[in-house]
Amino acid sequence: MSSSGIVVGPNLRRASLVVAALGLFGLGAGLALEPTRGFSSLLTNGFFFLTLALGGAVFLALNAVANAGWYTVFKRVPEAFASYVPVGAASLLVVLAGLPSLYLWARPGVMETDHLLHKKAAFLNTPGFAIRMVLMLALWAFFTWRLRKNSLAQDADSSSEPTQRNVATSALFLVLFAITFCLASFDWLMSLEPHWFSTIYGLYNIAGMLESSVAAMTVAVILLKRAGLMKEVNTSHLHDLGKLMFGFATLWAYLWFSQFLLIWYANIPEETVYFIQRMHHGWRAPFFMNVVLNWALPFVLLLPKPAKRNPAHLCFVAGVMLTGRWLDLHLMIAPANMPEYAGIGVWDVAGLLGLGALFVLTVTRTVGAVPLIPRNDPYLVESLHHHT
Repeated sequence: MSSSGIVVGPNLRRASLVVAALGLFGLGAGLALEPTRGFSSLLTNGFFFLTLALGGAVFLALNAVANAGWYTVFKRVPEAFASYVPVGAASLLVVLAGLPSLYLWARPGVMETDHLLHKKAAFLNTPGFAIRMVLMLALWAFFTWRLRKNSLAQDADSSSEPTQRNVATSALFLVLFAITFCLASFDWLMSLEPHWFSTIYGLYNIAGMLESSVAAMTVAVILLKRAGLMKEVNTSHLHDLGKLMFGFATLWAYLWFSQFLLIWYANIPEETVYFIQRMHHGWRAPFFMNVVLNWALPFVLLLPKPAKRNPAHLCFVAGVMLTGRWLDLHLMIAPANMPEYAGIGVWDVAGLLGLGALFVLTVTRTVGAVPLIPRNDPYLVESLHHHT
């Protein structure tokens, strides 16, 4: 069986630690010197990397309830992604210190003077927001820990009981996650502009989470295979990952277009204000680039069958999709407090580098902690002989 103890050399680990320290220091400076942009960067990057981790957990859960075996040879990768959930949760909790800098409803006197927001005061209030955030993050951390625990227990158990426990755990997790993640999207993102609302906003963010997390997992699997640490991954595994990237990109585009078309066609002022803001004041170019990066380019580049079986090509497309997902979150968050587009600032870069390096450190440490190939998994033989 493959062992992954040498996945991250000391030089790379030291470099990642330095980048994480410098990035987090820069982000901290942004929170102190320019709170609005600093907390906007924290929310964007914190949510971005947390959803990569949550996507790993959802990927595991979906395959578990489907009794799928094709992914077993690289299941340690989504498990390692999911190990970042507690760290990502801690980063997002810092947002609570800057609620008035981000959220109109959290500013003194606003709820009393704005009659429309006053009707939402029972939901949009600081104590309720904080309690919901803590409970949802704790719930996700518990289930990701449980999924990992059952998986590792299977290594030491020749029966399939731990895997069967994971099926039940995954089914419950998926139901609770669908509800809580939609609520988190409403709370943390949509309430940045509390007068606006969209009923498919939660599903839209689930699609973005799936698209970006599968793209990131594909890159990780390919890099491990290139390093000789995951030789069991074959072209058919990569082909299926490519199909998932293609499918989730199209799902994202379907929901993006559905939201845009319904609002444009109805032409109701309290709904159109969201897109009007993002199509003017300098935001037009990133607004349309969002669609290009998240769907148009991936659709064209992944359409041929050989494209989904080429590791270098898959890595390139995955990079495009990850860039698109970050831009998508930037467009959801930044315009709420920056009416005029000012470009990608130093605090945005600092948050991306700091939290990104922290994500890499967490994932690589988890990957290196156990053998890469899960022993005694009842689906291992099926995955080793997976061909499409």
